[in-house]
Amino acid sequence: MKLAAPLSFGARWVAPMLPEFFRRYPDIAIDLHLTDAQTDLIGDGFDAARCIAVLEDSSLVARLIAPVRRFVVASPAYIARHGRPQHPHDLVTHQCLTYNKSAKDDVWRFTHWETGEESAITPRWPLRGTSAEALLPTVLEGLAITELPEFIAAEYFPNEQREPVLTDWRLPEGGLYFVTPTARGRPAKVSALADFLIAGLTDARWRAEATTGSQPPQQGKQT
Repeated sequence: MKLAAPLSFGARWVAPMLPEFFRRYPDIAIDLHLTDAQTDLIGDGFDAARCIAVLEDSSLVARLIAPVRRFVVASPAYIARHGRPQHPHDLVTHQCLTYNKSAKDDVWRFTHWETGEESAITPRWPLRGTSAEALLPTVLEGLAITELPEFIAAEYFPNEQREPVLTDWRLPEGGLYFVTPTARGRPAKVSALADFLIAGLTDARWRAEATTGSQPPQQGKQT
């Protein structure tokens, strides 16, 4: 069975679940492809994909597992040296690292939690990349701000290596989906994998509230 998954999420959360899957289903083999590039499920012959996106292809059958929030984060050292942004427009004076899979990812779009005000900025960056993991060392060293999905960002909230900024504002929310080319004639092995992964990831530790023991930081007031 050929399965695609995002690079960071697949390595952090999907791969560690597979030993238990193989114990339950020893006759099923998985060809796992980890990539952040857009995958053509039908053209590339995939049986299924675990994706984090806003889906637009109506020919695909998708089961929503959970919403995926994004956080703007910085290290305490960066905030101490450069100050805390109070409005998205403040980011144009800061060093910001961008995770880009396409040109539209260079624009950060915010909506204020209470007023609904919208703000879009194109941050200046000393580094951008197609892997969010590649941005972490520079952020952890206190040299820049970045925006990250919660399954990466939330890992660092409890030990205060990074903290969310602009918490009165939210970035567009994506979703974690299990996607197949079609539901018609779906092999039993694909259904078994779908049920297994969905059960294990719906309330998983990658969610921000599970990591922090509270509501997501972006839902709180800026302090």
